[in-house]
Amino acid sequence: MNNIRTMLDGTRRDDGKQKRAKSNNEKDYEEDLINQLPEGISMAIISKLPINEAARTSILSKKWKNLWTYFSGTLEFEGSHIMKDMKKDMKKITGRHLQMAMEIMYDAERQTYTRWINELLASLKCSSLQGLKFWFPMKSVSDIDKWIHFAVQKKVQKLELYFGHSIDYVIPLDLFKVERFNSLCVLRMKSITVTEEMLEYLLCNCQLLETLSLVDSEVPKTMKVSGSSLKLKCLELVRCWELTKVEIFAEKLVSFKYYGSHLETEFKTVPSLVEASFGGSFVEFVRQSFMLQIKVLKLDITQNSPDVIYWLSQLPKLKNLKHLELVACVDDGITLGACVMLLKASPSLWRFTIKMVNTNPTFRTEREVTMECQYSLKELELVGFCGAACEVELVMHILENAVELQKITIDTRLPTKPKLRPLVEEDFKTWNHEENRKRALRLKDKIPPRIEFVCL
Repeated sequence: MNNIRTMLDGTRRDDGKQKRAKSNNEKDYEEDLINQLPEGISMAIISKLPINEAARTSILSKKWKNLWTYFSGTLEFEGSHIMKDMKKDMKKITGRHLQMAMEIMYDAERQTYTRWINELLASLKCSSLQGLKFWFPMKSVSDIDKWIHFAVQKKVQKLELYFGHSIDYVIPLDLFKVERFNSLCVLRMKSITVTEEMLEYLLCNCQLLETLSLVDSEVPKTMKVSGSSLKLKCLELVRCWELTKVEIFAEKLVSFKYYGSHLETEFKTVPSLVEASFGGSFVEFVRQSFMLQIKVLKLDITQNSPDVIYWLSQLPKLKNLKHLELVACVDDGITLGACVMLLKASPSLWRFTIKMVNTNPTFRTEREVTMECQYSLKELELVGFCGAACEVELVMHILENAVELQKITIDTRLPTKPKLRPLVEEDFKTWNHEENRKRALRLKDKIPPRIEFVCL
């Protein structure tokens, strides 16, 4: 246990300042105040802290010495600081031998980190945990099985799992069946294999499950999301490439996110669905009847071919839509047309957020957009703004047609993150924040004083 405390306390640093030593009377007075706290309040305080801070409370008094072992908050294991630093260094190394040496050192550090996790979990005496997150690459399946078993035993409410791409981990159904896992409310998994039997168990037996998120995971080709006692409110299916069909019968489903290729969908009973998010090459969503009830819609059209214009032209009037978020390419010829079509189909829209992926911005002379229509828009937000021609054209078009516009926010601080690849160092090197901000401020003279202008 001393080793655990030492490792948990590893982030403590000496600030170099000499502090006045407290007298015995002061120490006794402070310790007396701490000990007078009701046990329920003490436990609530500990469980609100990160586990390393919770462990440090053991020095407060004798009463608090082992109180941290009853921690019942959220545990997050995302790799040690050393692992994260080594991962960054490994990306910069080019020599094969040096790369192999770094991988050996990384594996050794991961084993140390894994042993520490096991010691920590073995020390906890709480009967339940609010949350448990394992989000770092692993190689040993046996350790992962222990952690899943621990989650079931401790009646975890929120469980998040990701063990990297190098391990093919299948959620073992027998671990869930050891005892009823009826505490689970949120389950987020990335690069995890979910069998048809496992999915059925989750939907039928985890009766408190409200959020299910599967990212880059292997799932059954056909997913049927239904159940008489189903309480699912949020369903996310992102880059699950084997998936070809989804059937949804979920009366309490509020939010649905899908990012991937063509998908056959059947939304038969979704009366509460008001938030939807779509990306990838999937644009046939416009045929779904539930679109008429959507209030918040997020679309990523960066991977769509020009046929997205055809599908958007088929949109019915989205009379309930209040907030629209669009991720698009600055240099894509279809972006401006897509924006206009979406605005035209959304007569009740209050807020329009556009996130631009600046792959190769064009600074040509702006041209006028001829399509005119009265918009009810109140707020416009441009994220990843660099001052390209199509961005300026869009702002001017909205100024001319949104007579009730109250606020424009232009964010030039960072480029928008592409969905299919992470931002790399080169993206930040080529991103000129000050120059982009100057271009944004030039628009201010064209904006009427009645409209609030914010430039970030």
